[in-house]
Amino acid sequence: MLNGLDLIFKGGIMMIPLLITSVVGLAIIFERLYIYNKKYYTPKSFVFNILEQVQKGHTEASLEECRKISTPVASVLASGIAHLKNPIEEMELAMKNEGESWMPSLEKWLHVLDTIITVAPMMGLLGTIMGMMSAFKVLSMHGVDKGATITGDIGVALIATATGLIVALICVIAFNYLNTRIKNFIYEMESSASRLVEVRLANDRHKR
Repeated sequence: MLNGLDLIFKGGIMMIPLLITSVVGLAIIFERLYIYNKKYYTPKSFVFNILEQVQKGHTEASLEECRKISTPVASVLASGIAHLKNPIEEMELAMKNEGESWMPSLEKWLHVLDTIITVAPMMGLLGTIMGMMSAFKVLSMHGVDKGATITGDIGVALIATATGLIVALICVIAFNYLNTRIKNFIYEMESSASRLVEVRLANDRHKR
Protein backbone atom coordinates (compact mmCIF):
# COMPACT_ATOMS: atom_id res chain seq x y z
CA MET A 1 0.00 0.00 0.00
CA LEU A 2 2.83 2.38 0.89
CA ASN A 3 4.58 1.60 -2.38
CA GLY A 4 1.34 2.33 -4.24
CA LEU A 5 0.93 5.71 -2.52
CA ASP A 6 4.57 6.52 -3.18
CA LEU A 7 4.08 5.70 -6.88
CA ILE A 8 0.96 7.89 -7.05
CA PHE A 9 2.64 10.92 -5.55
CA LYS A 10 5.63 10.47 -7.83
CA GLY A 11 3.21 11.34 -10.65
CA GLY A 12 3.79 15.01 -9.91
CA ILE A 13 1.88 17.99 -8.57
CA MET A 14 -1.09 17.36 -10.90
CA MET A 15 -1.84 14.17 -8.98
CA ILE A 16 -3.34 16.29 -6.19
CA PRO A 17 -6.19 17.79 -8.29
CA LEU A 18 -6.62 14.41 -9.99
CA LEU A 19 -7.13 12.70 -6.65
CA ILE A 20 -9.56 15.46 -5.60
CA THR A 21 -11.60 15.07 -8.80
CA SER A 22 -11.67 11.29 -8.35
CA VAL A 23 -13.03 11.67 -4.80
CA VAL A 24 -15.64 14.21 -5.98
CA GLY A 25 -16.62 11.98 -8.90
CA LEU A 26 -17.05 8.90 -6.69
CA ALA A 27 -19.05 10.92 -4.15
CA ILE A 28 -21.44 12.10 -6.88
CA ILE A 29 -21.80 8.59 -8.30
CA PHE A 30 -22.67 7.00 -4.95
CA GLU A 31 -24.97 9.89 -3.98
CA ARG A 32 -26.91 9.63 -7.26
CA LEU A 33 -27.14 5.83 -6.98
CA TYR A 34 -28.61 6.18 -3.50
CA ILE A 35 -31.09 8.85 -4.65
CA TYR A 36 -32.24 6.89 -7.70
CA ASN A 37 -32.37 3.44 -6.08
CA LYS A 38 -33.73 4.38 -2.65
CA LYS A 39 -35.18 7.88 -2.33
CA TYR A 40 -36.85 8.30 -5.74
CA TYR A 41 -37.77 4.67 -6.39
CA THR A 42 -41.50 3.99 -6.73
CA PRO A 43 -42.65 0.34 -6.71
CA LYS A 44 -44.91 -0.72 -9.57
CA SER A 45 -47.33 -2.11 -7.01
CA PHE A 46 -47.78 1.40 -5.62
CA VAL A 47 -48.80 2.76 -9.03
CA PHE A 48 -51.15 -0.17 -9.57
CA ASN A 49 -52.83 0.38 -6.17
CA ILE A 50 -53.25 4.13 -6.79
CA LEU A 51 -54.82 3.56 -10.21
CA GLU A 52 -57.10 0.92 -8.73
CA GLN A 53 -58.27 3.31 -6.00
CA VAL A 54 -58.94 6.05 -8.56
CA GLN A 55 -60.90 3.59 -10.69
CA LYS A 56 -63.07 2.76 -7.67
CA GLY A 57 -63.65 6.47 -7.00
CA HIS A 58 -61.46 6.73 -3.89
CA THR A 59 -59.75 9.90 -5.09
CA GLU A 60 -59.13 11.48 -1.69
CA ALA A 61 -57.51 8.32 -0.32
CA SER A 62 -55.34 7.88 -3.41
CA LEU A 63 -54.28 11.54 -3.31
CA GLU A 64 -53.31 11.21 0.34
CA GLU A 65 -51.27 8.09 -0.42
CA CYS A 66 -49.39 9.85 -3.22
CA ARG A 67 -48.54 12.80 -1.01
CA LYS A 68 -47.03 10.55 1.64
CA ILE A 69 -43.97 9.79 -0.48
CA SER A 70 -41.81 12.29 -2.34
CA THR A 71 -40.91 10.58 -5.62
CA PRO A 72 -41.27 11.77 -9.23
CA VAL A 73 -43.94 9.19 -10.12
CA ALA A 74 -45.99 9.76 -6.96
CA SER A 75 -45.85 13.54 -7.45
CA VAL A 76 -47.05 13.28 -11.06
CA LEU A 77 -49.91 11.01 -10.01
CA ALA A 78 -50.83 13.37 -7.16
CA SER A 79 -50.92 16.30 -9.57
CA GLY A 80 -53.17 14.39 -11.95
CA ILE A 81 -55.53 13.22 -9.21
CA ALA A 82 -55.78 16.77 -7.84
CA HIS A 83 -57.00 17.90 -11.31
CA LEU A 84 -59.17 14.85 -11.89
CA LYS A 85 -62.40 16.90 -12.07
CA ASN A 86 -60.91 19.58 -14.31
CA PRO A 87 -60.83 19.44 -18.14
CA ILE A 88 -58.58 16.63 -19.31
CA GLU A 89 -56.23 19.06 -21.08
CA GLU A 90 -55.66 20.89 -17.78
CA MET A 91 -55.05 17.57 -16.01
CA GLU A 92 -52.46 16.49 -18.59
CA LEU A 93 -50.74 19.89 -18.47
CA ALA A 94 -50.54 19.76 -14.66
CA MET A 95 -48.89 16.33 -14.77
CA LYS A 96 -46.50 17.46 -17.53
CA ASN A 97 -45.44 20.52 -15.52
CA GLU A 98 -44.99 18.44 -12.37
CA GLY A 99 -42.80 15.96 -14.24
CA GLU A 100 -40.65 18.74 -15.68
CA SER A 101 -40.22 20.28 -12.22
CA TRP A 102 -38.40 17.10 -11.14
CA MET A 103 -35.75 17.31 -13.86
CA PRO A 104 -33.33 19.62 -11.96
CA SER A 105 -33.42 17.20 -9.00
CA LEU A 106 -32.87 14.18 -11.23
CA GLU A 107 -29.99 15.82 -13.12
CA LYS A 108 -28.36 17.33 -10.02
CA TRP A 109 -24.53 17.11 -9.98
CA LEU A 110 -24.36 15.39 -13.38
CA HIS A 111 -22.88 18.53 -14.93
CA VAL A 112 -19.99 18.23 -12.44
CA LEU A 113 -19.47 14.61 -13.45
CA ASP A 114 -19.49 15.65 -17.11
CA THR A 115 -16.85 18.30 -16.35
CA ILE A 116 -14.63 15.73 -14.61
CA ILE A 117 -14.85 13.48 -17.69
CA THR A 118 -13.44 16.32 -19.81
CA VAL A 119 -10.93 17.79 -17.36
CA ALA A 120 -9.35 14.66 -15.81
CA PRO A 121 -7.50 13.46 -18.97
CA MET A 122 -6.29 17.04 -19.59
CA MET A 123 -4.91 17.31 -16.07
CA GLY A 124 -3.22 13.93 -16.48
CA LEU A 125 -1.66 15.00 -19.77
CA LEU A 126 -0.50 18.26 -18.23
CA GLY A 127 1.10 16.33 -15.36
CA THR A 128 2.94 14.09 -17.81
CA ILE A 129 4.17 17.07 -19.84
CA MET A 130 5.46 18.74 -16.68
CA GLY A 131 7.28 15.50 -15.76
CA MET A 132 8.83 15.20 -19.21
CA MET A 133 9.96 18.84 -19.08
CA SER A 134 11.72 18.03 -15.81
CA ALA A 135 13.32 14.95 -17.38
CA PHE A 136 14.60 16.88 -20.39
CA LYS A 137 15.97 19.53 -18.05
CA VAL A 138 18.08 16.79 -16.41
CA LEU A 139 19.11 15.66 -19.90
CA SER A 140 20.28 19.14 -20.85
CA MET A 141 22.27 19.45 -17.63
CA HIS A 142 23.86 15.99 -17.43
CA GLY A 143 23.60 14.60 -20.97
CA VAL A 144 23.05 10.93 -21.73
CA ASP A 145 25.01 9.86 -18.65
CA LYS A 146 21.76 10.09 -16.68
CA GLY A 147 19.77 8.17 -19.33
CA ALA A 148 18.37 5.57 -16.94
CA THR A 149 17.20 8.26 -14.55
CA ILE A 150 15.58 10.22 -17.36
CA THR A 151 13.64 7.27 -18.75
CA GLY A 152 12.56 6.39 -15.21
CA ASP A 153 11.32 9.95 -14.67
CA ILE A 154 9.35 9.84 -17.93
CA GLY A 155 7.80 6.50 -16.92
CA VAL A 156 6.76 7.94 -13.56
CA ALA A 157 5.40 11.05 -15.26
CA LEU A 158 3.07 8.87 -17.35
CA ILE A 159 1.32 7.91 -14.10
CA ALA A 160 -0.56 11.22 -14.26
CA THR A 161 -1.93 10.49 -17.73
CA ALA A 162 -2.92 6.96 -16.71
CA THR A 163 -4.67 8.28 -13.59
CA GLY A 164 -6.55 10.94 -15.56
CA LEU A 165 -7.74 8.35 -18.08
CA ILE A 166 -8.86 5.95 -15.34
CA VAL A 167 -10.82 8.69 -13.55
CA ALA A 168 -12.45 9.76 -16.82
CA LEU A 169 -13.26 6.16 -17.77
CA ILE A 170 -15.02 5.43 -14.46
CA CYS A 171 -16.93 8.71 -14.62
CA VAL A 172 -18.08 8.29 -18.24
CA ILE A 173 -19.43 4.80 -17.53
CA ALA A 174 -21.27 6.10 -14.46
CA PHE A 175 -22.49 9.20 -16.35
CA ASN A 176 -24.05 7.10 -19.11
CA TYR A 177 -25.65 4.76 -16.59
CA LEU A 178 -27.11 7.64 -14.56
CA ASN A 179 -28.48 9.27 -17.71
CA THR A 180 -30.17 5.96 -18.55
CA ARG A 181 -31.75 5.95 -15.10
CA ILE A 182 -33.07 9.48 -15.68
CA LYS A 183 -34.64 8.36 -18.96
CA ASN A 184 -36.27 5.50 -17.07
CA PHE A 185 -37.71 7.95 -14.55
CA ILE A 186 -39.09 10.06 -17.40
CA TYR A 187 -40.65 6.97 -18.98
CA GLU A 188 -42.20 5.93 -15.64
CA MET A 189 -43.68 9.40 -15.11
CA GLU A 190 -45.12 9.53 -18.62
CA SER A 191 -46.43 5.98 -18.41
CA SER A 192 -48.10 6.58 -15.02
CA ALA A 193 -49.66 9.82 -16.28
CA SER A 194 -51.01 8.09 -19.40
CA ARG A 195 -52.49 5.26 -17.38
CA LEU A 196 -54.16 7.73 -15.01
CA VAL A 197 -55.73 9.49 -18.00
CA GLU A 198 -56.96 6.12 -19.28
CA VAL A 199 -58.57 5.38 -15.90
CA ARG A 200 -60.27 8.77 -15.91
CA LEU A 201 -61.61 8.28 -19.45
CA ALA A 202 -62.90 4.81 -18.50
CA ASN A 203 -64.65 6.25 -15.43
CA ASP A 204 -66.16 9.04 -17.53
CA ARG A 205 -67.57 6.48 -19.98
CA HIS A 206 -69.14 4.47 -17.15
CA LYS A 207 -70.86 7.58 -15.79
CA ARG A 208 -72.62 8.26 -19.08
